[in-house]
Amino acid sequence: MEDRISELPDDILSFALSFLTMRDAVKTRLLSRRWRYLSPPLSHLQFDAFTLFGTHGGRSSEFTAAVDQVLLACRGPKIGTLKVRFPLGNDHAFHVDRWVSLSSAMQVEKIAFDLSCFPESRERYNFPCHILPVGKGSHLKHLCLAACKLRLSPNLTSQLNPLRTLDLDSVPLDQSDLDTIISACPKLTLLRLIDCGLPKIVCIHGQLLCLKTLIIRDVFISVVLKSINLEIFEFHGLPRKLTFADVPHLKKAVVWSLFIYQGTSPVCNGLAKDLPQLQFLSLLVKGEVPPLPATTPKFNSLKQLDLLILPFIDSDLVTVTYLLNASPFLEILRLKLGFGCEGRGNRGRREHSRHTYLHLREVRMEGFRDRWNEMELAVYLLKNTSALERMVVVVSGGTERQRVNNLLQKEKSNSTTELIIL
Repeated sequence: MEDRISELPDDILSFALSFLTMRDAVKTRLLSRRWRYLSPPLSHLQFDAFTLFGTHGGRSSEFTAAVDQVLLACRGPKIGTLKVRFPLGNDHAFHVDRWVSLSSAMQVEKIAFDLSCFPESRERYNFPCHILPVGKGSHLKHLCLAACKLRLSPNLTSQLNPLRTLDLDSVPLDQSDLDTIISACPKLTLLRLIDCGLPKIVCIHGQLLCLKTLIIRDVFISVVLKSINLEIFEFHGLPRKLTFADVPHLKKAVVWSLFIYQGTSPVCNGLAKDLPQLQFLSLLVKGEVPPLPATTPKFNSLKQLDLLILPFIDSDLVTVTYLLNASPFLEILRLKLGFGCEGRGNRGRREHSRHTYLHLREVRMEGFRDRWNEMELAVYLLKNTSALERMVVVVSGGTERQRVNNLLQKEKSNSTTELIIL
């Protein structure tokens, strides 16, 4: 039987391949020599076990061969993104290095390699910065590495000059590596460092003048930010100390630590003192918010406060008002309530001083389970906010929505606040 389909032009056959999944496209290219070197006109290439084999596992030799086949067949317009997710170590450096080299030829703008889940005994893949082109020949703007190594030589840093974002997850870094990154990537707008085993003191200074977002997850480290134009800072983990020196544009700070409840006062004192311009603050609180000293500076620019609260069953949740009282111009309050831990003994409800919040116009409470302390906080906010426009309560755990709605509707009396129970 005559094969009329294979007689079609390459452009039409490639267009037909674009409607297939990556796995089916690979299978199709095995049908004949005519199809073998065709590739769909893709702007993004993503390789993982499921994409190529339809499973969540596979042999590394089969995976590397399949990726080689697709990349070697790619022709035509540039590729925007190259993503690879598969457990590969440095023993497969020959293949992965070739993918990096081919990505440069295809003018790839984003490389994302997640090579995690390999045995700990296997040496991690060392990303080959020396392969990357320099100058106008470089198109790489976004680099994401997980479970790799990134060893930068001071003599080979120009390859990373075009980078706009750098996302490193489980990539070991020491102080010299950080210094090299800072000097090699002057155009970075986003830097994300997750579980990189950072040194005890991390200093990000004025050389990164374009840096707008910095995200760090680590434990028992101090972070010093000095003379940079940072706008968003996030820290997840266990910080020893956070220092902000001449960071005038920082508007959003997220500090999530399971131990922050032991030192909420110092953290808030430092943030309010160093960042008077802060407009958005997100904190994780376990149990209750301790009283803030009278000397704690006010968050006079703060507009939105997000709190993830991990309460004990008998936690006094109205203590979040310590933070509200320190934020006189707050407009939006968002609370996420985690599951309550075991109680610490029965106690009566505390009497809380009344305080009118003149600017608070929106409150959202998620994870509401109709416990007495959750209801007490909701009622307190309804009765002490003169400008509240909307309160949204998202109930969970089989809580009866109608009962919650009836109780809160009764408490808000003649208030014009829109009450939404979800």
